[in-house]
Amino acid sequence: MDKIDEDSSEDVVAALQALHLALSCDLDDVESRIGALAGADELDDAVVDRLTEYCAARTALHSGLASIAEVLGWVQFKIEEDAEGEVAAAIQPLPTVRGCSIH
Repeated sequence: MDKIDEDSSEDVVAALQALHLALSCDLDDVESRIGALAGADELDDAVVDRLTEYCAARTALHSGLASIAEVLGWVQFKIEEDAEGEVAAAIQPLPTVRGCSIH
């Protein structure tokens, strides 16, 4: 695809922003579950296993959010490359996701 038209680029941006919002909500949920389990009085094997699963999910969500940012950057690059494109203003940077370190 050599040229991105205004309608398709706006659709891409809207879809990616919706996906970003969904992943951010999932990340908030996972973070709260990790916090609840980390504050448990006893860390038995079941709790440790669940924490491990939540940490893996958190890592995957952060990866997905980073991928969305990369794709939006590519879309913006392609739009700016198009001298006649007027949709660059429609692409806004995504907010920074705050959360605990994944390492």
